[in-house]
Amino acid sequence: MKEMRRLDVPAKKDLLERGRTSVVRSFEISREDGERLQKERPELIAAREAGVMLLNPQGGRVWLSYGFASIDALRREFRPMLEGLAKSLKASEAKGGIYLRFTDQPNRSYTEPVLEECFFELRHEWMEMTLAELPEERLPGDEIAPGFLFRAAVPTEYEAIAALDQAAFGDDSLHGDYVAEFAQRATELRVLEERASARLVGYVGLFSEGERVGEVNPIAVHSDFQRRGLGEAMMRWTLAWFRHQGMRRARLFVISDNNAAIALYRKLGFVPGQRGLTYRRPADKKELAEMAKKRTGTFVKFGGWR
Repeated sequence: MKEMRRLDVPAKKDLLERGRTSVVRSFEISREDGERLQKERPELIAAREAGVMLLNPQGGRVWLSYGFASIDALRREFRPMLEGLAKSLKASEAKGGIYLRFTDQPNRSYTEPVLEECFFELRHEWMEMTLAELPEERLPGDEIAPGFLFRAAVPTEYEAIAALDQAAFGDDSLHGDYVAEFAQRATELRVLEERASARLVGYVGLFSEGERVGEVNPIAVHSDFQRRGLGEAMMRWTLAWFRHQGMRRARLFVISDNNAAIALYRKLGFVPGQRGLTYRRPADKKELAEMAKKRTGTFVKFGGWR
């Protein structure tokens, strides 16, 4: 008698797993954020047979993640899915625009024409750097350099942090209310204060991730105070703090042409890892219309933004 075996049907992938395992993808959203969106903002998720797409508002910016079954599916579905989801965004959520952290380098030549059609523009190239083992150092005091105090930020300083970010990176899309949202998500938000003037000259966002990984995101020093060793002092305090919190490894992201920062991180033991690109699409209807005029010489209507 022939033995009959029951074939187990593979478990159906959930939406987040579908995105992460798609053939064509830049799906950088964490499971925590993905599950939160599914529960609280399902209107910002599109799931079709050909692919999935999510919009994740964070601090006045919206981060896009997608995964498609093929290049043809990307070309066919990307724009209608994006335009459909964008209609559900609140104006306050998207003042800074829609951002894509692009990591699908093998398919870049196929994806860029689709992004260009949707008015995404390249902002910068970035690199992930990781520290395999945190140093065993005791947590230093808050005065990390003579005359400078490194302490927890308070809500009344959020506008000053936004201005500091602009001075350090030249990006004016960050505002005080966005910093307030960022502070709620961060494990720790600290500022560097010059004691003599009580001026904020630096800040760092610290995150504790799964598998005992600490993430530095971001770290900034005002342009007037750079090249004084303050960035290194903040980083050394940060790595000791991660260790004190039970972390074992650390990671951060740096713009690829920021040679001074890369040299510092290498000095501290970080090694280069994954590389990627950041694209941005405006959320403002007027800005989109201006971009369309420059390209075609005619007015193109963009609707749905509230």
